[in-house]
Amino acid sequence: MTSVYWFCAILGATLVLLQFCATLFGLGGGDLDGDGIPDALDGDVDGDGAADSNGDASGIPFLRALSIRTATAGAAFFGLGGLAGDALELAPVATAGLAIVLGIAAIYCVYFLLRLLSKFGEDGSIRESTAVGATGTVYLRIPPKRSGRGKVVVSQQGRSMEYAAETDDENELATGTPIVVAKFIAPSTALVARR
Repeated sequence: MTSVYWFCAILGATLVLLQFCATLFGLGGGDLDGDGIPDALDGDVDGDGAADSNGDASGIPFLRALSIRTATAGAAFFGLGGLAGDALELAPVATAGLAIVLGIAAIYCVYFLLRLLSKFGEDGSIRESTAVGATGTVYLRIPPKRSGRGKVVVSQQGRSMEYAAETDDENELATGTPIVVAKFIAPSTALVARR
């Protein structure tokens, strides 16, 4: 049985290392929901992490956790657990039990780590639509009644963004005037009002 443990440990560790290198060099794409299974293969069409039509894996937690990434980690830890049991001179049944427990634990640990890491994939791009209703101040004076452009600094998504700005106000908006963004009238050009 020792040769089986060695085989699993070496094969699993080699595949984990190859997966790590592939991910490091940008070759590990296609997994949109973080479970190690490409969405096109596990029935997850909308990327919400649940099988949509006839994806049978969602009903059985172990099958949902099983993927290439988790299986290779499980194989490596199965082998390492068996080798550890042999080194501790445990009974063959205890050694096999330790190997199985460590293999399953590795599968679930990698599965939950991949799920956790997939939540870090948020897009932090600034979009003009999120600036509508945001407050800020005039940076360069804005002529009245859309007769010219000035600049404003707006607090948006935790950042300070600068936009060209016009106003419908009867009076000029001087530097430092508090404003609110009403809408965007052109790309990167906001229509602002006095706050």
